[in-house]
Amino acid sequence: MKAKYQKREDELAKIIQRVLENMENNAVFPNPPAALADLKKLLPELQDALVKAEGRDKKMVSIKNDKKAKALDLLQVVANYVTETAKGERTLILESGFDVTTDHSRGTEPPSIVTLEVELGQSGEATTRAKNVTGAKAYVHQYTKEPAGSNTEWIGIGSSSISHTFEGLTSDKRYWFRVVVIGFNKQKAYSPVVSRVIQ
Repeated sequence: MKAKYQKREDELAKIIQRVLENMENNAVFPNPPAALADLKKLLPELQDALVKAEGRDKKMVSIKNDKKAKALDLLQVVANYVTETAKGERTLILESGFDVTTDHSRGTEPPSIVTLEVELGQSGEATTRAKNVTGAKAYVHQYTKEPAGSNTEWIGIGSSSISHTFEGLTSDKRYWFRVVVIGFNKQKAYSPVVSRVIQ
């Protein structure tokens, strides 16, 4: 079993609040990741952004979406920590404030990534974000400067997050991106390859 949470916008702030209250000074989870403190700092900003975005102002909606994406990334890191620390024990997971889901991925189900989004940021920046991921324990975000093939050399960054921002890329050059998802039994799966010309 593993920790899970609703990703719905109207539930997100409540879930973060509940997890923060349950995890604080909880002897079962003595060494929470830095993501928990980051969530505590982000929560009022997220709540504020949710309220301001209700008016449908494009800038406010964009700010809210950025805060929401960051909150989901942080929440996933905390959920992974809770699952590992609780060793799949239902009662301990519930004690953290998360809900519980049966984790079939620890068995034979291989990990998978259905979609990869690549967003261009400021000059020389690109953010990879894996979507619809199952059975993931860790991620390796990768890029290359040549068309992807069997002998392609990929440059990668290991992460516990579904997203990663690469910096210092060459402007006006085409890059190819992918994410490797690593499952609980060390199986690997690869996202689709996405190519972008860097700004």
